[in-house]
Amino acid sequence: MHGSYSQCLVSKNQFGSLITICKWYFPSHELLINRPDKGQTQTTVVYTGSPYLSYPVYEDGILEYRGSKHKVHCKIAFNLATNQVFCRLGNDSTELAIFPDIFTIGTRRFISRSDHSGKKEYYMVLYSGRSKVLSQLKISLRATERRPYETGDLNDGTYIRQERYFIELEDGTLRIVRLSKKSVQKALGEMQSETFDNFKGDKITLSEMVKAVGEYDGY
Repeated sequence: MHGSYSQCLVSKNQFGSLITICKWYFPSHELLINRPDKGQTQTTVVYTGSPYLSYPVYEDGILEYRGSKHKVHCKIAFNLATNQVFCRLGNDSTELAIFPDIFTIGTRRFISRSDHSGKKEYYMVLYSGRSKVLSQLKISLRATERRPYETGDLNDGTYIRQERYFIELEDGTLRIVRLSKKSVQKALGEMQSETFDNFKGDKITLSEMVKAVGEYDGY
């Protein structure tokens, strides 16, 4: 079944948990249109969690574009499910879809890289030296599987957040890594970080990975 997106609202329920309430319009024919009409039926769905980076959805931020020293201050919302950045200027409630090269929300800084199709993907900067440690946040929606005659206040789905880590070397090469000593050492090449010398196991923390890349930059 297909539905055209109308409006979603992120809020907290009585237990303090995030929920997203969306209104969808289902047309009476196979062709989807951009706005509801009298031939469409409206339905409301409730999802656990949120597709956005933060709550409240809009936070103070800064937009930047490569080749320009001008920075734009605005309220920014980052939809992790669609990889889309939105901006509200001043007290204006108008929501603008934008494609910045770099943006900052609070203390979190994001940079863009283009994928094979030329579309921008955004990565959060965890460390920046000659090399970089980056994180890519993604959110997917898992629909709730309802069983016949099932009772209870079940939402229609849940937003699942995933995080992947990358090391970008000085030459621009981007390598995906796990929180693993072997994975990080393979990404960095022959350099053996002193951070890992006393490690007996393979599992490492994020801060230890950042420290290892910092040591790599110092060689």
